[in-house]
Amino acid sequence: MSSPGEMTEADPLDLTSLDSDSLFQALTAVERAIPTLLLHTKPILANLSHPAPLRSVSSRDAVEEEQRGIRAREAVEQYMNLLDKIQFVLRQTVYYLHETRVSPNTLRPPPVDAVPTPFASTLPDASQEPELGLYGRRIEAGTLKEMTEVLRRMKRDDEVQESEQLPPSSDQGDG
Repeated sequence: MSSPGEMTEADPLDLTSLDSDSLFQALTAVERAIPTLLLHTKPILANLSHPAPLRSVSSRDAVEEEQRGIRAREAVEQYMNLLDKIQFVLRQTVYYLHETRVSPNTLRPPPVDAVPTPFASTLPDASQEPELGLYGRRIEAGTLKEMTEVLRRMKRDDEVQESEQLPPSSDQGDG
């Protein structure tokens, strides 16, 4: 099924076994393959977006149209092959999860309010706010330091503008 232009290396979407490591690697490859799958639609859409001319066309236009059709056909084949591989990996993963009797809660996302804050040291509890971990505290301290510096600069700029706007004092004597 591989064309001469493709590399002969092992396809990351091909499963070698049904263990958790190879399934995880295959699922990672699926994640990487989805943009490629979507790119295969580009020549298909390009071919569909150019309607066939109603009048006779020059031989050059006919050749371009034929090449566009060939590229679209090849893209459809590549799209379907990649889609089959992705579907196979997903089916095998579901089969593995079913056979190993993994808890269905593993596949369910957590509730929105139960997602921990990125820099928390503990999971959020309903009774208390999550505490910041060391990294979160460092980020907070750095942000507060930057904010105070910005406020000081703003205050200094305001003072300079006010001093420029004040009329000259009448202390100067005509002597």
